Amino acid sequence: MVQRIRVLTDSVADVPRDLLQRYQIRVLPVYLMLDGQTYLDDGGLEPDWFYQELARVQVPPTTAAPSPKEYVGAYEALAAEGAEEIIVLCAASTVSSLYDHAVLASQEFDGARVHVVDTLQVTMGMGWMVVEAAHLVAAGRPIAEVLSSLHAMRARTRVYGVLDSVDYLRRSGRVGWAASSVADLLQIRPVIAFEQGEAKLQGRVRLSRRGVRALVKLVGAVQPVSHVAILHSGVDDQLLDEFQTAIGALVPDLETPIISVGGIFATHVGPRCLGVALVRTASI
Repeated sequence: MVQRIRVLTDSVADVPRDLLQRYQIRVLPVYLMLDGQTYLDDGGLEPDWFYQELARVQVPPTTAAPSPKEYVGAYEALAAEGAEEIIVLCAASTVSSLYDHAVLASQEFDGARVHVVDTLQVTMGMGWMVVEAAHLVAAGRPIAEVLSSLHAMRARTRVYGVLDSVDYLRRSGRVGWAASSVADLLQIRPVIAFEQGEAKLQGRVRLSRRGVRALVKLVGAVQPVSHVAILHSGVDDQLLDEFQTAIGALVPDLETPIISVGGIFATHVGPRCLGVALVRTASI
């Protein structure tokens, strides 16, 4: 059956492959430059290998957005499959040029109506919005309702995390407080919240397990929630199990996928990071 409305996103979203296939979500991969090689973040990079490389290389990796021309190519492919409307969900415009490229491409393309949404999020923070868009489309909701729901959902979406080191965030140059000397204190792990396009420092901890407790406290403070995903970039299995158990106790009725974050997000937060992406329940 031809889908009249299709959903397109970029690989920053970290949406699990089974959900991409279920809803026929198209993903445009971001470029990743590592140790003199250029890769496509298309799911082909083995996460554990990449996290090890991230810790090993002397020159930090860099990332690059697909060009507006590549976005036009993606729009053309979806239109050729029968799409009359295309919803494009992009990583936060505050930390990436993906949104700008998608908008430029939409202005050059007339094969279908293109609606570009700045999710103001990263990793599964935007991923949950992608899944919601695809779910509403599959349910036959009109395009205006889908877009309205996404804009409302954006304000309720959070990503919380504990970084093993602030160095990777500092190198990205996208977060002002990461450059300050307070982040250099010995053995200090920053606890951050990413919401509405901004990474905010929530606190600092010295031990990994204190980081787990800090994250659980943050999740507990924003109950009730409708979606939760656990995120990590190669943390200890026992620590991951403890975190999963604690989050599961807070949201016993929700499926909580565990996601090894992709190379693009990991490049900017570093290895051995732990986090959670959630959406607060809409007010009734």
